[in-house]
Parts: sequence; structure tokens; C-alpha cells
Amino acid sequence: MFKPILATLAFLFFVPTITLAAEPTSSLEVEPIYPENQVMETKGYFDVDVLPDEQVTMHLRLRNNEETPIDVRVEKANAYTSPTGGILYQLETESEGTTLLDDAVRLADHMETEEMVTIPALESVDLPVQVTVPDIDGQTLLGGIKIIQLTDTKEAEGEAGKDEATFTIDTETAHVFAIQLNLPTNAEPDFSTGKAGFTAPTAQVYLEVINDAHLIQGNIEWTYSVLDHTGTALFDGTVTTFNMAPKSKIRFPAAWNHEELKDGSYTLVANGQAGDQVIEVEEPFEISTEEVEEYAEVINPTAVVEGGDIPMWVWVSIAVAFGVIMFLLGQRRKKV
Repeated sequence: MFKPILATLAFLFFVPTITLAAEPTSSLEVEPIYPENQVMETKGYFDVDVLPDEQVTMHLRLRNNEETPIDVRVEKANAYTSPTGGILYQLETESEGTTLLDDAVRLADHMETEEMVTIPALESVDLPVQVTVPDIDGQTLLGGIKIIQLTDTKEAEGEAGKDEATFTIDTETAHVFAIQLNLPTNAEPDFSTGKAGFTAPTAQVYLEVINDAHLIQGNIEWTYSVLDHTGTALFDGTVTTFNMAPKSKIRFPAAWNHEELKDGSYTLVANGQAGDQVIEVEEPFEISTEEVEEYAEVINPTAVVEGGDIPMWVWVSIAVAFGVIMFLLGQRRKKV
């Protein structure tokens, strides 16, 4: 209860100025060189027709526009579904909001390429990326490759003045290219939803969404509403169309959009579609007193804990007024 008040008082008396180092312009150009079995209508990423156990090699042309050599780091990536929809590429993730299923193909494990490449000044280097296609009963495998140029940062010029904090930032310039392998098998879609829940630090309601097929699940969309224990709708919203990576699971979030946040029993109702499949959801979830208090401490001045009628902003106002009174009393004693 008191942590946000102290933070508010501190903010009133000290606002630091943060100086950030400017981000340098990238000197690296990366161009995909498509293999013969590339789906030619697709540009900007590798979209390749393959067979099980086949080895396919793709190339990236790396050009250095600087007059000095540059080093780049090469990272293999798996394909995850972003918690808010769409596909992201990284080797691993520790987020509970996005995971791969146990039987997912992690394409990074089937890729071979250089880890570091030095590009001479004003020259180009072709980087091969070899993929051995797993023998699975699926339609689409998805992964990616990252080309990362590390850039040395300099200290911000000048000295920090009073009440100023000077920072520098290590910057990376990354070029990411998706790799989509199309197998001859037509897999059946296998989309489902799971439980609903609540995330306290960000005050978000979530719905578990699962794509349990070796294919990209597209055209996912729904409308939703959150009901209280009486069945009264507190707020609603719409989730616009997005895609999911093969064999992936997410917790799709929706911001709590009601004037009060109380502990209790709620229901998430959703209706929509995933391709040709109908989405019909009516999932109960709970919000505990501890979760409300956690959110109130972190960010929300209007959160109300069940059993209390005084919102957080009232406590903040009282604290600020108390601080001003104590300051004036201190000034008065100095004069005496």
C-alpha cells in the first residue's frame, strides 16, 4: 500500500534527465539468394518446397558498406507465436506467454551455418545455411536465421550535470529472415483453446490458444467479453486476424478495461474462428486479493482491493498533502 506513495513523493522532488547515446546507422546489407526450389512468388524470406530427409542450402549475401572490416554474429532461430499474434523468431524463450509443444520441430536443431563472419571493407560474403529436412508427417516447418552486426557505442559527450543521469546503450542491428519448408503432405488443422486466467503485474486477462498441427494456422480472430460473478459484462473487445506458428501455444492477453479491479470470480466469453473452425469459449477464472494488491503496488492508482472502499488515488492524494504540510512546517520552524 505504501510503496506507490513513496515512489510518488520521490518523483515530485527529483526528475532525472537521461541522455542516451545516438544509435549508429547500419553499415551492413543482407540479401537472400533463393535456391532453385524456392516458391518464386514469395520474396523477402525463404519459402522452399522440400522432401523429407532432403538437404537444402540457402545463401545470404552480406555486404559491408564500410571502409573497415566488420564482424557479424549468425544465430539460428525457431519459430514461435507472439503472445499478441503473429510469428517471431528466436532460439529459445523463457516466457510463459509463448511456448512450443513437446513434439514441435525446432528447426534450429536441423540447421548448419557459421557462427561468426568477418566481412572485408567494401566487399560481400556469401553465407550458406544448410537445412536437413526432418522426416515427419507434416505440412510446414518454420524457423529463421538472424544476422547481427554488433556496434561499438561511445560514451555520451560532455559531463552529466546536476540531477542528470548519463547512459550509453550497446546497440545491435539485426536482419532476420524466415525459413519456411513446405512438405508434400497436407496436414489437418488442429486448433484449440485452453483455460482463461489473469496476470497480475500487467492486469491482463488471457486465453490459452494452441496450434497442434505442423502447419501455419491462419485467419484466427474473435470477439470477447469479461463477465463478473453475476453475469454482467464489464468490458469487451476484438482480436484482429493473426497467424500461429506450427505446434505452438500462447496466452493471448487482453487489457483489463474496467474502472475497478476487484478479487472474485469472472468468466471470459469469446466467439470467432480459426480458419474454418468455430471458436466458442466460456472459461471461468479467478482474481485473488493478492493479485489485486500486486497490481495496485506496481502501476494502477484506481485499483480497489475487495473489502475496502477507498481507491488508491485517495491514499496517494493524502500522502502528497501530508508531505506538503510537513515541508511547510519544517520551513516555519527554520524561520522561528
